[in-house]
Amino acid sequence: MFFVLLFLLSHAVTIAESRAIHLSSSSSSSTIQTTATEPPLKRQPKPSRERRRRRRRGMLLTRFHQEEENKYVSRCEERWIQQPLSHFSWNSEEEEERGGEGGGEFKTRYFVCSEFYRKDSPIFLYTGNEANVESYLENTGLMWENAEHFNALLVFAEHRYYGKSSPMSDDDEEDTNKNTLKHLNSMEALADYASLVRELREEYEDAVAVIAFGGSYGGMLASWMRMKYPHVVDGAIAASAPIYAFDGEDPPVDPNAFARGSTYTAMVSGHGAECPKRIQDAFTLLIDSGDESDKIYLDVLKHTFRACDDIESPYEVAEWAQSALDYIAMGDYPVESGYMLSGKGTLPAWPMKVVCNAMMVDDPNASNSTSLALLENLREAVSIYYNATKTEQCFTIGDPSPNDDTKATEDLWGYQYCSEMFMPMETTGGENDMYWLSSWNETNEFRYCRDAYDVQPRPYFAQETYGGRKMVENFASNIVFSNGMLDPWHLLGVLETSNPRVVLVKIDEGAHHNDLMFSSKNDPTSVKRARLLEVKEIQRWVDEARAMKKERFQAAFVSVAK
Repeated sequence: MFFVLLFLLSHAVTIAESRAIHLSSSSSSSTIQTTATEPPLKRQPKPSRERRRRRRRGMLLTRFHQEEENKYVSRCEERWIQQPLSHFSWNSEEEEERGGEGGGEFKTRYFVCSEFYRKDSPIFLYTGNEANVESYLENTGLMWENAEHFNALLVFAEHRYYGKSSPMSDDDEEDTNKNTLKHLNSMEALADYASLVRELREEYEDAVAVIAFGGSYGGMLASWMRMKYPHVVDGAIAASAPIYAFDGEDPPVDPNAFARGSTYTAMVSGHGAECPKRIQDAFTLLIDSGDESDKIYLDVLKHTFRACDDIESPYEVAEWAQSALDYIAMGDYPVESGYMLSGKGTLPAWPMKVVCNAMMVDDPNASNSTSLALLENLREAVSIYYNATKTEQCFTIGDPSPNDDTKATEDLWGYQYCSEMFMPMETTGGENDMYWLSSWNETNEFRYCRDAYDVQPRPYFAQETYGGRKMVENFASNIVFSNGMLDPWHLLGVLETSNPRVVLVKIDEGAHHNDLMFSSKNDPTSVKRARLLEVKEIQRWVDEARAMKKERFQAAFVSVAK
């Protein structure tokens, strides 16, 4: 979402703190299992320690690629809709100025792409997440590639506060806190989308259905839109949506799930268990060979990892490398892609395989378990992410953002994380993953959120507001939850259900919501089949909505005839 998303740069220890179709017929649920066939380095300014700490809590759900030329944006009309700052307050603007809540209005942006729209056809609505909506417009191929078949009206809605849909002044943007960001949350965003759909329905009164689409945090929003506003949207495609990532679930959320997911992606990338073992050996060597007081060792790390500036702690390097590995796992696509890099450079096809190949290089002159060759291998592995442009002269260790464009919305998502999207997911180490030993520390997270945003996290808020498993099992309908098994987020998504009105699509060789992306000849069979199954469900929802509309018309005709 979402990222979005999404979500966290799994910071195990902060600097300041020591992965044929099987359609189940034996169960009442509709579970679909798809199985596939088969440098020179530019100096950057070093961010402050506090800014680095904020980024480590930035959205790991997604970083969207934006092409230099907006190929699809030019085919659409940019529009604006007036929205209240708060849909859940009845105060006037004057009352807010006197200390009340929620007065005032602002404009949110959306794009309408109508070239394929025909009467009695659906509206495809992308529920925008934590970025400029143009990014989603340019990348959501599932909507574009099926628009003509359905004669659909494509609408891409921008999430409040992100992109150009911000109510904040320039001064506010320099000071992100609970006062400037108090109306930034998923509930208000969903209400924005509901208001937008109402306006669209008035303009396109012949539209037969509204189908929500979203990936990552946007996938969470799409599913929640269907569950909270079932009278507004007729169905939802929720790709890579980790809606079970919150406290209050039964069984409880596993804080180690994301790290285990990244490790699985490494394990199936060509060298089996040896790849994640090499990675963990490198982290062990990195952390156990010295600490922040060992200046000689820190100088060795600076040289080994080609750092632009002095290294403050081995953990600084470890978290920087871990961030890259997590994003590479999410972006383990079958084609070259700039999706995780905001278009500034590209990751190679199947990038985790490239990582594993780098980790398997042995130094013939040393024991690999104790040699700096392990650390050099780790540096080369993560450089495909941090030096994707092949232009970096050195690395800004401690800064998990590969370029400035990926930093633009991190404070916004940081606030959402610290208020409503509080996900316990930073346990690492031991036998279950390829990182170093570190446990989730809620107390430290609370302290960070108070220091950074002056807010107190509410760990149970998302589960209590949106219902979690109980909502999915007992009340949800017309939702497809798709999860790529290569995506580290999949263990926090909907993988099982007994609800026959919810369809699950598990994509063996799918990374982070690449079923939403434009199709490629290199797509694995599992990804291709996932898209076909999603289109089949969309067709069913549209047919049902069209049949209901016909029944209402006939009933009204009979009533008039009498």
